[in-house]
Amino acid sequence: MVEPTTISRRRMLGGALATAAGAAGLSGCNLAKGGGGGSGTTLNVWGGVPNETGPDDLCAAFMSEHPDIKVTYTRYVNDDDGNIKLDTALSGGVPIDIYFSYAPQRVAQRAHNGLALDLTDKINAEKDLAPFTADASPQGNFVFDGKLHCLPAALAPVTVYVNKSMLDDAGIKLGDNWTVDGFVDVATELTRKGRFGTLNSPSLARPALGPDYRYTDGGKASNFADPWFSKELELALKLQKSKIAMDQQTIIAEKLDVFSQAPFIAGRVAMLISSGQIIRSINDTKGYPHDFVTVGMPIPSPEKGKQGWNTGSIGDLMAISPKSKHQDEAWELTKFWMRNAGKYMVKGGRLPSMPGSTSEDDVLKQLLTDKADTLYDVPSWKNALLGPAVKYPVDTIFTAGTEIDLLIKDLNDETLLGDRTVKSWVSQAVKQSDAAIKKAGA
Repeated sequence: MVEPTTISRRRMLGGALATAAGAAGLSGCNLAKGGGGGSGTTLNVWGGVPNETGPDDLCAAFMSEHPDIKVTYTRYVNDDDGNIKLDTALSGGVPIDIYFSYAPQRVAQRAHNGLALDLTDKINAEKDLAPFTADASPQGNFVFDGKLHCLPAALAPVTVYVNKSMLDDAGIKLGDNWTVDGFVDVATELTRKGRFGTLNSPSLARPALGPDYRYTDGGKASNFADPWFSKELELALKLQKSKIAMDQQTIIAEKLDVFSQAPFIAGRVAMLISSGQIIRSINDTKGYPHDFVTVGMPIPSPEKGKQGWNTGSIGDLMAISPKSKHQDEAWELTKFWMRNAGKYMVKGGRLPSMPGSTSEDDVLKQLLTDKADTLYDVPSWKNALLGPAVKYPVDTIFTAGTEIDLLIKDLNDETLLGDRTVKSWVSQAVKQSDAAIKKAGA
């Protein structure tokens, strides 16, 4: 088994700030200015990022260098229905050459089902892809049964968004880092009538336990009996009951687990813990008008004096379908995407895993746009996204990962809605996860 490791920030810039929701459809990639095509090869790419926020431009640049290759980008929604649609397409007769997954559990499942090409030899043959080989240290890729089936085009840190006007009104000054206790103190101070101090409660288990935090005994059993899981739920219930954090009923009713930018930008909450799709909305001052500056903070550490793991991950996991009739061309596009994401994908909130010649300041400038000084506290965002406190876990165990994701989500909702006790959560999480792990290993 590959030992769990972390990722060097200097080697790979932080980013890949989450997936976007929206209707699936074909992008104008193959029609983009400067695009190729003609009578040559057509590559079909499926991903969850809106075409206008980077994929169109990147595809056009590739086609300009490869005029005999046309690229068609299909956007799918990165939710359960969207992933089922992608899996069905991969298993059926839909021509797909390259596709993106946004969780390693999905890649593991697709690789196990024979839907992801083994890229190990291809990756090993490219010198600049050395950080993504199976034996790279620190580890920079996910290994499935000793093989590599994907390349991470970006990193996806989770950060805390904070309304600076509300901080100033409360006379609060933040440092570069904080603990969970410090976060709770700030959220409490920022809570007002008609306003929650935070939309959501901070994670404890992942930041404290790191890679493979959901498993024990080498992946043969679940780890949900660890006290960090119950502490996390108890804190969430406490903040919700005291009206410091928004109640789960409202979050579910308004689908704020997906569209969390709305209450933050509207001023209904003072803080928001989320990945970086929120930056796209903050930059969209026409669609989301607001007059405050946003401060960025690293996620709080559960333990004082100990750096916690980020709850984000390496992301935008590129894979090639074994059914592709153009695997060589697909590999050329995959390498091009990895090497040029810093030029084209940052404006959509995705930071490159391969920075190349793009400096951290240039990446930050692209991400926060030319309105950065009026929309953001820029130094705080450089620290939150690219600072030394951002430590990414790289998991090595994925047994029944998708099933565990679904059952834990259901148990979390039931507990936060008051329909299940924390003790019952622990009992059922262990029981159901262990059963799923046992079934998957059978």
